[in-house]
This record gives sequence, structure tokens and C-alpha cells, in this order.
Amino acid sequence: MKKQNFIVGSLILALSSFFAKVIGAVYRIPLTYILGAEGLGLYQMIFPLYSTLLVLCSTGVPNAIAKIVASGNGAQNRAVVRKSLLFFAGISLFMSLALALLSKPIATLQGNGDAWLVYVGIAPAIFFVGVLSVFRGYFQGKQNILPTSISLIIEQLFKLIFGLLFASLFISRGLMFGAFGAVLGVTLSEIFALVMIVIQYLFSRRKDTQNICENITVKSIVKTTIPMTISSMIMPLTLLVDSFLIINLLKHIGYSTSTATNMYGILTGVVNSLINLPVVLSMAVATMVIPIISKLHSNHQAHLVADKATSALRLVLFITLPCAVVFLVFPKDIIYFLFKNGLKVGVIDEYQVASNLLRIGAFAILFIALVQVATTILQSINKTKVPVYNMIGACFLKVMLTLVLVLIPSINIYGAMWSTLTCYVVCAILNLQNLTTCIKIKLSMQYDIVLPALACVMMATSMYAIKQIIGVGFIQTMTVFLVGGAMYLLTILLLNYRRTYDKQTIAKYFHNIKTL
Repeated sequence: MKKQNFIVGSLILALSSFFAKVIGAVYRIPLTYILGAEGLGLYQMIFPLYSTLLVLCSTGVPNAIAKIVASGNGAQNRAVVRKSLLFFAGISLFMSLALALLSKPIATLQGNGDAWLVYVGIAPAIFFVGVLSVFRGYFQGKQNILPTSISLIIEQLFKLIFGLLFASLFISRGLMFGAFGAVLGVTLSEIFALVMIVIQYLFSRRKDTQNICENITVKSIVKTTIPMTISSMIMPLTLLVDSFLIINLLKHIGYSTSTATNMYGILTGVVNSLINLPVVLSMAVATMVIPIISKLHSNHQAHLVADKATSALRLVLFITLPCAVVFLVFPKDIIYFLFKNGLKVGVIDEYQVASNLLRIGAFAILFIALVQVATTILQSINKTKVPVYNMIGACFLKVMLTLVLVLIPSINIYGAMWSTLTCYVVCAILNLQNLTTCIKIKLSMQYDIVLPALACVMMATSMYAIKQIIGVGFIQTMTVFLVGGAMYLLTILLLNYRRTYDKQTIAKYFHNIKTL
């Protein structure tokens, strides 16, 4: 089984995750055409609870198993996988059955009872994702990111194919059935992804030693999983609270159930899916950081831990800063480019609502990415409780702000996005403050922050100028974004960004990577 270094592994996972997210975002465009904003709202209503249940039975699992495998706690990986499967498959099956059985009262509490059938369609996926996460953790711990990357892409491709197929077949029976067809595609996609990664595991496990390791117990695996699961669960729980609050709050200030569901669909199905595109790149970096820093920390190599943590933060800033600027400056262009025929102007101007939400959300991209990476670094050095406490405080603030802001008629749905932004700003500041007390981060204000920011200004300026010259349209918009990306990279090079990686730094960095 080939082990990838930090740069290669991060690049593979980043590209595959980004490609998977692009497929997911592309999927929502024709899905919006099929279901409309209200149908998309029904589709999106089920995901906060679905995501929360996934966290409970799967989200912390890959990182925990990766940490166990990478740190050498019980070197016999077959025992880790076998015992993890027994436990987490049982938990996942219980969650699937509970969601299906309680679907009607849950949908009613959220403000739109039509979502119950959508819950039934998505429920089996929880079991398959729970099992899938065990195998992903095994491969991540071996620093072989290819199986995870392949399964991600397969998952999204099959969701695209079967989700759109079933949605278009069932929509004639009503919005509820159309949304049901879409999530049925999600369930099938998880099945195909699981089959693929199991096949890869069966081929790769022959290279693992076959001696039995008595030190590996379900208790030890769960003990490692719990802190990471709690940390991962806080934001999905907060979004779950949002799914119960937002539609009901909007109805309280005078919006109809249909319009409130419509606005919730724009927020979660259109805008949040776009915001998650650049964020997934930072998540790839965070995923690769865990086994590497865990191993270095267990070997008491503090200086190398600092190097890897600094590299991860630097890479995240380099990736997410230009994305945030583009979303901030060109939200209308992005919305019209992607959802021209999916949104409409009716009771509300759906284009304008989506554009305004995206402009607010642009600020959140950078802070979400910083929260993700800082959290995983803290977890890797066994400071697991710190990011949990920080996120709990930030999310409590988010819920309070949502309750206050959404009830103000002039703010309405925008209050949900402002509260999200505030949450991540607060959490990022706290995480970074805690991180710098544990690790000597070596970021340069001049080269790692000011210079990329200046490159972003040049990028946005060139994009605006080109837009004024060539106008709007599909080809024109693509040209504007390509020019902007090229200008960002060119400006970085012209301003001697590479000098931050002087000969001593880059030689030391690659030497350390190769020794992992």
C-alpha cells in the first residue's frame, strides 16, 4: 500500500474532495430546476438531522481510526477494522431505524410535515456511511488517501445520476415525492461507495501483518473516537437547531410556510453549498494533518509538529483567501451563472436573496477553514477538549443571535447567515489563540497574510475590469474567473512570494516530509 507524503496526500484529497463538491454543487443546479426553491427546501430540511446522526455514528470515526493506525497503538490493523465495524455498524443501524420510525413527528416539528417521506428515503444511508467511515479511517491512517478520494468521487457521481433520475421520475406526484427521489439517489450512492472501498480494502489488507493484537479493544477505539465525535457534532447540532428554528421564526414574522421553506432552501441548498466548495479544500489539508502530526507528537518531535502545523495554516490561507474575495465581490455573477433558470422572482426575489446571503457568507469561508485546521491540529496533539469548548461557546452565541436577528423583519433570513459568520469568527480566534500557546506557529504577517491579500486585490480588480469590457454570459463569466485565478497566481509570483520558502526552509520542510 503506497503511503503519500503531506503535500501529495493533501493535493490528492483536496482535488478529489473539490471535484466531489463541484459535482455536488452542479447536482443542485438541475435539482433546483426540477424541484424549485420550495422543493429544494424540503430536500435540505432533512440534512441537519441527517448530518448530526452521521456525526454520532461516523464523522469522528475516520479521524480516530487514522490516529490509532498512524500512532502505532496496536499495530495490527485488521483488529482495528474488525472491532470498529462491529461497534459502529450496530450504532449506525440503530440510527437508521430510529430516523425512519420518527420521521413524521420530526418533520412536523420542523414546520413542514411533508418532509417525513424524505427522511425515510435518506435513513438507510446512515448505516452505509457508518460502515464506510471505518474503511476511510483505516486508509487515512496508512496515509494512503487514494481509496478515500475514489470513494468520494463515486459517491457524488452516483448521487448526481440517480438523484436527478429519481427526482425527475417522482416529481409528477408532488414536491414531497420529488425530494424523496433525490435523497434515494444519496442512499444508493453510499452503497456504491462502500462496495468500492471494501474491494480496495480486501486487496490491501494482505500487506498488513496478521499477528493478533490483544491491546486493541472496542473500548480503546471508542475512547479515541468520542472527543473527535463530540467536536464534529457541535456544528451539525447547531444546524439541526436552525432547521427547527428558521422556518418557524420566519413564519412568526409573517412569511407563509411555502415562502419560509423557499428561503431556507436558498440559504442551505444554494448558498451553503457554494460556501462549502472552497472550504472542502481546507478540510483535505486538515484530514492529512491528523496522522502526520499525531505520529510526530507521539515521537515527541515538537519542532516538526510546529513545521507541519505552520504549513497547514499557510496552505489554508493561500487557498481560501482568494475564494472569499471572489464570493464577496461577485455574488450576483456567481448566482446568475449557476442558477439562472433554477431561481425565480415571485413573492421574493430569489436571485437577490441568494446574492446577499452569499456576500455575507463570503466572510465566513476563511474563518471556517481556520477553525477546521486548527481543530484537527489541536486534536492531533491530544488537546481534544479545547476546540470542543470553543465551538460550544461559539455555537451557543450563534443560536442566540439567530433567535434575535431572524425575528427582526428587516433582517429575516439574513440573520441566520450573520449568526453563522459570528460563530466561526469567534471560534477561529479562540482556536488559534489556544494553538499558539501549544505550538510555535511560524507564519509571517508580510508573506503569508499581507502578500496574498494584495494578490487578491489585484485579482478582483482585473476580474472587474475584464467584466466591464466583455460583458456577461456563460463564456464571458468563465473567462472572468479564469483571468482572476491566473492574476492571483501571477501576482504571488511577481511579488516574490516564493522567497518565504527560502532555501533553508524548503529544504528542511521536504526533508522532514520524506522522513515520515
